[in-house]
Amino acid sequence: MLKARHLLNVSAVLLVSSLFLAGCGAGTDSKSAATTTPASTAQATASPAAKPQERILKDAMGHEVKIPAEPKRVLAPFLEDGLTAIGIKPVAQWSAGGEPQQYLQNVLAGVPVLDMMGGLKPEQALSNNPDLIILAAPSYIKNGTYEDFSKIAPTYVLSNDETDWRGNVAKLGEVLGKSSEADQAIKKYDQKLNDSKDKITKAVGNKSAVLFQSAEEKGFKLFGANFYSGRLLYQGFGFKQPKLLKGDYDTYSLETLAQLDDVDYIFVLSGKGRAKPPVDNPLWKQLPAVKQGHVFEVDSGHWFNQNVIANQLIIDDVLRYVVK
Repeated sequence: MLKARHLLNVSAVLLVSSLFLAGCGAGTDSKSAATTTPASTAQATASPAAKPQERILKDAMGHEVKIPAEPKRVLAPFLEDGLTAIGIKPVAQWSAGGEPQQYLQNVLAGVPVLDMMGGLKPEQALSNNPDLIILAAPSYIKNGTYEDFSKIAPTYVLSNDETDWRGNVAKLGEVLGKSSEADQAIKKYDQKLNDSKDKITKAVGNKSAVLFQSAEEKGFKLFGANFYSGRLLYQGFGFKQPKLLKGDYDTYSLETLAQLDDVDYIFVLSGKGRAKPPVDNPLWKQLPAVKQGHVFEVDSGHWFNQNVIANQLIIDDVLRYVVK
């Protein structure tokens, strides 16, 4: 009887111990689950960064163009200013007579130069092995057909309005997945223009200016308010136009030099291959701007242009020469 009772007590003790240990184990598992579940959930719900995807975009000529997810070899002649502004280095660069846009060479030095005499040729495009071709306007197709270029690589015609540099920089950003960079580049320019315009206005008031391109014995050309940097000169800075100025890019005879007597500042296009101003002509010597030392040679690379980087360099020139 005693032996049976002893066995019963031992069994009871073992049963209680087992239940206690089971309870402790359950509590440990529950606590572990409570601490690990949120982390596991976070890992499960966190999605990886979205990778760029191929997109189909309609270009200025109505073509449905399949844009590579991450183009590495972009060929976009005369769009290098906008490309540089959004952080894209092209596979080759535009040139005039083998001379690239010098003001961009701090970034584009070493990039092969295109022979753009007569425009881009399909065989030139092919030799640079692009994975995306961007043509500034339909006029850039004149040495071939759209199909000639599109057989080489997806070809996107950017715009029907080359003068809309803001819109074209924004389109470049959209095509290349750099819309944020394009927006920031334009905002930076606008801020610089606003700040500089106030300084220029205070310095020169209501004075006039011209952008002068010498044509030697043929005379000279003047940039109008809608032609490249003439737009910035008159619409951006607010300089007055002289009475002689007609049209956007007209040629004037040397005999009409005397009619620039109402001009306060003359900016003369200079650079490799550019004709010199008629400094020995008596009519030139008599101009008020010449007598006052208000004639400034400026680099045609960025002045014969209109874009986000070129325009900022023009602002720097005007501040240096006029505001000082």
